[in-house]
Amino acid sequence: MRGSIRFAVPAALMLVAAGAGAVRADHQQVPMVKIQLEQEIAAPPAAIWAHMTSGKSLVTWCPVWKSEKNAAVNLARVGDVLDFTDEWGNGGRSVVTYLSKEKELRVAHEPNDGSYLCQAKLTLVPKGGTTIVRYLEQYTDESPAKEMEATQAKTEGEMRQTLMALKKQVEKK
Repeated sequence: MRGSIRFAVPAALMLVAAGAGAVRADHQQVPMVKIQLEQEIAAPPAAIWAHMTSGKSLVTWCPVWKSEKNAAVNLARVGDVLDFTDEWGNGGRSVVTYLSKEKELRVAHEPNDGSYLCQAKLTLVPKGGTTIVRYLEQYTDESPAKEMEATQAKTEGEMRQTLMALKKQVEKK
């Protein structure tokens, strides 16, 4: 009996492996664009964090999260969701994937059509009486080189506007 089990397991594995040939896979390397900007803000991390994660405030500094529905959302835990619309009109949802209070916020932007992958990370680094806000965005882009460069420039411009709005609003409080 023990001998037949020992031979039955490898035979079953061979049958599974033979059936696995019916599964097809397609592999493609897709370019990832990564942009990182920094902005110094004259406020402690706690003040910036409160403004960044409060729904009524976050709809004022981040263009992709301007949806009225987001004004009622306070980002407090992994899994929190915001609606987004980017500068190209792609709509979808932003899902909090990592959150360390007053230190780091990461989100994955999930477009409704699933046409690209995008992640954003905001990191707060205390520096004396100010805070350095690091904003990283990385996304896939399968466009031709010229279009990819235009998208990168537009994305970087939006990121600069976002950081400047955050700075202006937090420092005015």
